[in-house]
Amino acid sequence: MPMHEYGIPRRITYLINPAGTIVKTYDLDQDKPDLASHAADVLADINSLS
Repeated sequence: MPMHEYGIPRRITYLINPAGTIVKTYDLDQDKPDLASHAADVLADINSLS
């Protein structure tokens, strides 16, 4: 059962460009998200958009 169904908020990251537009979302609705991998993914996406 997803964590938000237990009243625990979902963890969602938004990648926003300088113009203020959301260019990517990351939904970490898992019991134990791999935050190191998530950070690497976000940084890679930032570099690809630069």
